[in-house]
Amino acid sequence: MLNVNGMRRKPNLRVFVPGDVVVREGEAECRLYIIIMGSVTAYKNYRQTGETVLAELGAGEFFGERPLFLGLGQEATVVAAEETLTISLTRQEIFDFFREEPDATFALIADICRNAGESRQARPRPNRRLEAPGLFPPGHGHYELPAPAGTAPADIVFTAKEKCPLCGMTFEAVGLRESKLARQGTDPDLRERYKGVEPLHYDVLTCPQCWYSALRDVFDTAEVADAHSLLAELGALQREMKLVFDNRKDAAEVFAGYYLALRSAPRCFAQGELQTGRLWLKLARLYEDCADQAMAAHANQQALTAYKQAYQRLNLNPRALQRVQFIMGDLHYKLGEIKEARDLLFKAKIARDGTELIKRHAEDRIDLMREAEKQASQPAPPRK
Repeated sequence: MLNVNGMRRKPNLRVFVPGDVVVREGEAECRLYIIIMGSVTAYKNYRQTGETVLAELGAGEFFGERPLFLGLGQEATVVAAEETLTISLTRQEIFDFFREEPDATFALIADICRNAGESRQARPRPNRRLEAPGLFPPGHGHYELPAPAGTAPADIVFTAKEKCPLCGMTFEAVGLRESKLARQGTDPDLRERYKGVEPLHYDVLTCPQCWYSALRDVFDTAEVADAHSLLAELGALQREMKLVFDNRKDAAEVFAGYYLALRSAPRCFAQGELQTGRLWLKLARLYEDCADQAMAAHANQQALTAYKQAYQRLNLNPRALQRVQFIMGDLHYKLGEIKEARDLLFKAKIARDGTELIKRHAEDRIDLMREAEKQASQPAPPRK
């Protein structure tokens, strides 16, 4: 590793925040970058089909030497994994550097020779298992999500600029092109299924700087009376968790995004109860995907509590009211509370100004409960 502490001059100092692209694959710019503080990740086919992590580099390491010395285009996209300070040198500056910094030059050439002799193949990604008791509830484990972001078809994924309403930072976030999604069907609880991708992994946006998080469709509508207090709370979690939001959409990033959004929802939205219920409902489905039925039941119970508060306190329009009635009825059903489930599903079924889709799903749920009760009431067959 190159020690830059003794260098007499450090031209082109630059700070990158997590998620910033330092160099992009295919670019013609030729610079040698030396990392003074922080770390970066080098990708092949960044945010495209076949994305691969080539290397993860930290303080004292460098990149860009092959494009600089061999006149090649950039061979990888290099992204800041955390707040990172670099110096960069052009070809002319390298000539000056060689004359003025003989000791550092020797160390640099030694490192280049070492890297030429050792295959710089993909290094393992850092362990993103989180120990964050201040964020996750008891019982939350370590999971692998089916169909993570890197496996989504390239034609349905897009990158867009988002502006955080809390700290003002503009950042890149990945999303799904709804027009490209191939719907496979709708579950009895209204969860829609799509071919080759899980939208739940993309539903929450997180600002990589302050960690304000919210569902994508309400992200930029937040109104925070005491932003300083929320920023301080999120900053404390940042120091505890050391997680980088870099659009990998693995289990660590996805679950953390939802739980951070739960912190923000009551303080950022007039209908905070409704946003909280939506988040817990989506979390329950994520836990079901990870085969953690205990945490799914916990999330369903939390969702039901939030929806009850919304049902009692908010003045919902007829269609929103019908949807909340159906969701609450379905949650009661999943939690084994049949009487409450039947009452609410019946209300959703007969809602005068409700949608026909929810009426049909409510009727189907009621029929399922009747059939289950009928089977339960039948005497067991005699033993032979």
